Amino acid sequence: MEKLVQFLTEDHYLKSMYTKMEHWKQGEVVYCNAKDKEVIGCIMKGQAIMRFCHENGDHRLAFLDQYDLVGVENLIEWPDPIKANVYEIIALTDIMLFTARKDYYLDHMYANPKYFHCVLSQLARKSIVVQSE
Repeated sequence: MEKLVQFLTEDHYLKSMYTKMEHWKQGEVVYCNAKDKEVIGCIMKGQAIMRFCHENGDHRLAFLDQYDLVGVENLIEWPDPIKANVYEIIALTDIMLFTARKDYYLDHMYANPKYFHCVLSQLARKSIVVQSE
């Protein structure tokens, strides 16, 4: 993921327009999919929880670690039940979160498919861990 971030930030002008590297303190909400619909990101340092907020008041948690992705549902272009799930990501430790605008991110994925495979691999690994629990 470090190489992907380097690839996305090679051009200093485009980096300043389309990407952010933000530091968040423990306990802060670092991402909410109900508000942050135009970005995809990656936890570069630290740990967080993803809290799903269901209409019936139930909350489900998932733990996130270094290099876990956030906002991947923003890459889906058509309405999907995945996009309807509201969640927020809360820092368990101090966090460094990299985000990029989804259109910029996708342009780079198409320009160099090896990074697309890197992201797909990360998602597959996370999916297998969740399913095995």
